[in-house]
Amino acid sequence: MDAMTLKQKLQQLRAVDFAADQAEQPYDLALHMMKHIGNPDPVLRDELIYVTLATWIGQNVFSDEQLKTLLHLALDDDHLFYRIGEQGTDSVFTRTFSVLILPPILSLARQRSFLQREDMAWVQQQLTAYLRSEKDVRGYVEDKGWAHAPAHAADAVEDLAHSTYLESAELLELLRALSIKVMESSRAYIYEEDQRMAQAAVTILSRNLIGQTELAAWIESLQTERNGEAEEGKTLQEMSQMSLNIRMFMQSLYFAIRDKEAEPFPAVRSLLLKALDVRE
Repeated sequence: MDAMTLKQKLQQLRAVDFAADQAEQPYDLALHMMKHIGNPDPVLRDELIYVTLATWIGQNVFSDEQLKTLLHLALDDDHLFYRIGEQGTDSVFTRTFSVLILPPILSLARQRSFLQREDMAWVQQQLTAYLRSEKDVRGYVEDKGWAHAPAHAADAVEDLAHSTYLESAELLELLRALSIKVMESSRAYIYEEDQRMAQAAVTILSRNLIGQTELAAWIESLQTERNGEAEEGKTLQEMSQMSLNIRMFMQSLYFAIRDKEAEPFPAVRSLLLKALDVRE
């Protein structure tokens, strides 16, 4: 099915509130949507494909096996890792909207238990690799809509971190991978990326499985990068953008946890205030 035909079908479904019973074969249509999930047309990609898939997943339209197939598609080399490493090209839309399929699937998996420990370990490995590899961190792209890799990936991290299958080592690895996007130097974040990444960090921390020594080292690594001298190959503008992104993330994280008294939040607050050079 070509993009124009798909768009027409999804527009018809939108007119009836995306009712799955109005589609002849919802799963077959979902597979067609996955083929076009990175289309540069923001209406097709965001308003139709993403909304339809997220709505149907949330409404239990698909079987367990169908959901697992959609998850594996989203995380494969033709989706999450499609032309990974490119910057400034339309390939980013395939990657960032594939990762955005994870939250509704992972949320449903907590209710229906169709993903086991080995499945979640694989998702964690794929998502961590993506966070470390994605280079295109544009937010809103004129005429093409949202790319928003850091925010979309953070949403996936946030949902994944709820899984009781993930233990301290996996959570720490996710936190460190998330930090790579926090310490971005190529662009100053202006589309609330800091808040989305902070919320992902809050969920990781709320599991209270990461030791205080590791948490202190994590915050120290952020602060060291923020205060670091100019690195070889980086301009003053890039260093300034990185410093700003780190500071905004730490401030957003602080305000997100300022009223939380459960461990480890009091200790993390103190560490953040010290890093930000603010007295309690």
